[in-house]
Amino acid sequence: MRSGWHRCIVIVSFLFAFNSVFAQEPKSDLDKAPKPAGQTNQKQERQRQVGEKKAPGGAAAPDSSKSDANRQPLRREDQSEAEASIGAYVNSFFTTTRLGPEDVITVDVFDQPSYSRASITVPPSGRVNYPVIGQVMVAGRAIEEIEKEITERLSEYIREPKVTVQLVRVHSMKYMVVGDVATPGIYEMTRRMTVNEALAKAGDVNRYGDIKNINVLRLQPNGQTAPIPVNIHEVRRGKAQDVFLIPGDTIVVPGNKFKTIDKVMSVATLGYWMRVIVR
Repeated sequence: MRSGWHRCIVIVSFLFAFNSVFAQEPKSDLDKAPKPAGQTNQKQERQRQVGEKKAPGGAAAPDSSKSDANRQPLRREDQSEAEASIGAYVNSFFTTTRLGPEDVITVDVFDQPSYSRASITVPPSGRVNYPVIGQVMVAGRAIEEIEKEITERLSEYIREPKVTVQLVRVHSMKYMVVGDVATPGIYEMTRRMTVNEALAKAGDVNRYGDIKNINVLRLQPNGQTAPIPVNIHEVRRGKAQDVFLIPGDTIVVPGNKFKTIDKVMSVATLGYWMRVIVR
């Protein structure tokens, strides 16, 4: 009896094992075939993009393409502002500066201290005395021209001299402001200036000055002086362009109607008191 139960248990165990192994559904040939590489790559690409958009803390990271598109107008604006600020500094310098009386220059000859000179003041004659080579005409000439002449003349005494001329201080470039301003006078141009800046340096136009009819008198190549009208009122409102000065210009600020009325009232008052005194 025991052997019969034993046989039954063995047979049931065998059938259960057989059913668990062979009862699985066989895969078709399509399932067994390898998947195309494109599908695998697309799936991996999607997983990579999802992983990049997630921040380390689990939050979604901003889309870089959208951020760049939003920042592009700001970049253009920053670039225009930078160009405008640079342009303001560039306009403050002269492209060519010519020396004149009272200017101070320094001449340096590389590795030749005995031929170098510091703080040379240009005299009214425009000629400076230089060691060995004698007098050099500097007035009315640019720095590059002076460097070239000194180099050529020193080459007779020094082998391949390297000459550098620097403008230390500028006193010859001047302009004049006359008329109805706070402090009329002669001013030095240490840099390139506009009419508006020159008026500000002179204390600006007083209450009798006509800022709409200012003239800049400029010497022409033929020796004549030509007026250049400047409406500072429109310039300060941003509706007109300012005028840059050159050395030797004269800014003339005429009087306005209030000045004329004040003169008439002064004459009338003086006449009244004269009649009172005579009586």
